[in-house]
Amino acid sequence: MHNSQSGLVDVGSAPFVPHVSRSDDGRSSVSLLRRLPAGSHVAVWTHHCPPRAAKALCAWMWKMPEQWPVWGRIALRLGDEVVEPLILDGAAAAEREDKERERKARQEEKERRRLEREITLYVYDPKSKGPSLGLQRGCDDRAFWRMSFTEKWERDRVVDWLRWQKEEFNEFDTFFREHGALELERLVLAGMRQAERTAKEKGVSSSGRRPLRFWRGER
Repeated sequence: MHNSQSGLVDVGSAPFVPHVSRSDDGRSSVSLLRRLPAGSHVAVWTHHCPPRAAKALCAWMWKMPEQWPVWGRIALRLGDEVVEPLILDGAAAAEREDKERERKARQEEKERRRLEREITLYVYDPKSKGPSLGLQRGCDDRAFWRMSFTEKWERDRVVDWLRWQKEEFNEFDTFFREHGALELERLVLAGMRQAERTAKEKGVSSSGRRPLRFWRGER
């Protein structure tokens, strides 16, 4: 006995078993075979369809061994007009469910990739530790990079610049992966200081500890 997937199959003492066959003219059919006392088999239900559809239908039937005797008894007692919708509708419903699972999986993967590219700047003020800031990917539950400070104003000074660098966050992530946290910290501080110098030269910097407090990311 052959199934639609792996060739010779030992079906043990199962009274009914699915089978796919293909005729010399290229037509395919799926049958539910009944085991006879002598060990041979006879079809109690047969459905003709294109080869690809036949292979898919028989593959689904082989996943449903608990239904073989149910289908077989219905075919013997009530005929093709009753058992055929049970089998074909069941296979169609399973196909729809498979497609829906695949659609959801694709959607989830698309969302995961989107969240992986979406990086957000967070500020932290823990009670037992000094203030800090961090960059976190949308797919993660914690920041991939943290920068700590002694004073809150020091952190906010960096935030005044960093919050306008959102388009660069993915490049910061790449830089972090290649060079580590300390080098990224140096890169961020260098960018902030350069922006402070430029803002001062243009006369748009603020007085006090946070020169970029009212800065809007001007280049």
